Amino acid sequence: MPPMTGHAGEFIGSLFATGYLQVIATLQVLGGLLLVIGRFVPLGLILLGPIIVNIVLFHVFLDRNGMPMALVIAVLSLFLLNRYWSSFAALLRA
Repeated sequence: MPPMTGHAGEFIGSLFATGYLQVIATLQVLGGLLLVIGRFVPLGLILLGPIIVNIVLFHVFLDRNGMPMALVIAVLSLFLLNRYWSSFAALLRA
């Protein structure tokens, strides 16, 4: 992968320099393990949801090269959200 330049490079550099990227990576691994194991899938989706939104927004605003992969991941996560909707429905009730 070629090095990122411009605002995208600055953004990733800031995430790395502050240690924030390590937290994101840890949450991605934990959420992914929960999905792969098939236990606590809703919790895995809760952990991965904000990360996936940020990945899509990163590719919308800073680096359009990775947009196809970001959209595939977003669609797959929406599929799982739909599949486990009963676990999240109570969050949207008044």
